Amino acid sequence: MVFALIFITFHYYSMLLLRTLRHLPSKDLRSIRQWVRCELFNKREDVMLLCDYLVDHIGKAKDRDLSPEAMWKAACPGKPFDEKQMRHLASFLLEEIRQYLAWSEWRNHPADSQPMLLRALRNRNLDFLFEKELDSATQSLQEHPIRDARYHYSKYLLLQEEVEYTSGNDRSAKLNLQPLPDELTVFYLSEMLRHACLARVHQSVAGQAYKIELMEVILSNAGKKTMLQVPAIAVYYHAYRMLEAPQEDEALEQLKQALFEHETRFPPEEMRVLYLMAINGCIRRMNAGRKSYVREAFELYNVALERNFLKENGRLSGFTYKNILRVAAGMGAYEWAEQFLETQKAALHPRERENLYRYNLAYLYFKRQDFAQAMPLLQQVELDDVLNNLDARRMLLQTYYQLKEWEALESLFQSFGAYLRRQKNLDYHRTTNENLIHYAKRLVEIDRRDKLALLALRNEINSRNDIAEKGWLLECID
Repeated sequence: MVFALIFITFHYYSMLLLRTLRHLPSKDLRSIRQWVRCELFNKREDVMLLCDYLVDHIGKAKDRDLSPEAMWKAACPGKPFDEKQMRHLASFLLEEIRQYLAWSEWRNHPADSQPMLLRALRNRNLDFLFEKELDSATQSLQEHPIRDARYHYSKYLLLQEEVEYTSGNDRSAKLNLQPLPDELTVFYLSEMLRHACLARVHQSVAGQAYKIELMEVILSNAGKKTMLQVPAIAVYYHAYRMLEAPQEDEALEQLKQALFEHETRFPPEEMRVLYLMAINGCIRRMNAGRKSYVREAFELYNVALERNFLKENGRLSGFTYKNILRVAAGMGAYEWAEQFLETQKAALHPRERENLYRYNLAYLYFKRQDFAQAMPLLQQVELDDVLNNLDARRMLLQTYYQLKEWEALESLFQSFGAYLRRQKNLDYHRTTNENLIHYAKRLVEIDRRDKLALLALRNEINSRNDIAEKGWLLECID
């Protein structure tokens, strides 16, 4: 039993180490080699040799070159293989990688590192350096255009170091403490509103309810005129109000105005989230039957695309690619949609690029009722996302029906049903799609001359709310 536990632990550290290195870019791998070779961080020669070997072989080695025995031979040449020591080596190197990753993030965010430097100078009584660094850090923070929640927290930390330094040097000194709670309050309100917005969005998608304590107090304080002049509070206050009351329009208009007014005050990744929230508000109103919000969503997508707010690490998500196309198609802007598909195709992840392109191009042909063009594209699509897969199969079902491809449709009924049975946790989606298959079969089999039977089928479908593509089924009967 003890041997089995050691064996499992040994393989856990080795596999975790290899998996971590495989996911890191070449730039990080080169830096990790330098980090491990620096005696300030690591003095063990065997860990250095193991790191060199893995950096040289990861991503291009055969499986046997990354076996525990091969790694041991590289790290401890001439020594007999020792499982326990190899486990320790893997653990040591993994810890060095963790330390490097933490340091690289710290280095890339000066606003986070400066308060720590000030604390180090203060604790070592290096007053002449402290004052110079405090002035430099304060000026740098003030000159930077970003005014997100992090800005206010960074300002609070600098103010805190200044107060600690002043009171430590002169206990009778007059202190201005008011800015500390002011900046911390802004940070707290902004972050709480941001989390409340994300909770609202998640609740609408996944149906999971959240309880956020003090929400009424937060909204009451954030809604004050002075607070709404702070960009970090204003955008999330209006976003929350928009998500909270989808039947009202004022909060959405105020959010749009705040986004246009403060777009230089937030980093691109945060603007991406904010624009997607505003678009989510439009889509919720569209789904409630308010068709005018199709154009609102389209215009927001256009602005976000022009300002390059929708990409993450240079990539456009398949979800966003699909949603933009569908909003454009909903407006009948087919030429714009086709151009968008072509120009933004390269921004998709290479692993899913071709499938997503074919799937969305097929949707565009489908919406234009060009079923002959849509069919071969849908037949080639292989999507990992279950909901997209269901959508593609539904389009193919309707396409076969419209083109009177009865044999292909019968085969799809069987494969579609089998796919639904294989999937776990579909719940509502399983029911609605199984009902689509059931009623589509009945539609194919029914005698079109029997008006009473058609009317009975129409009434049965119309009485239910758990059928995918219900509108299409009713159109086919009509």
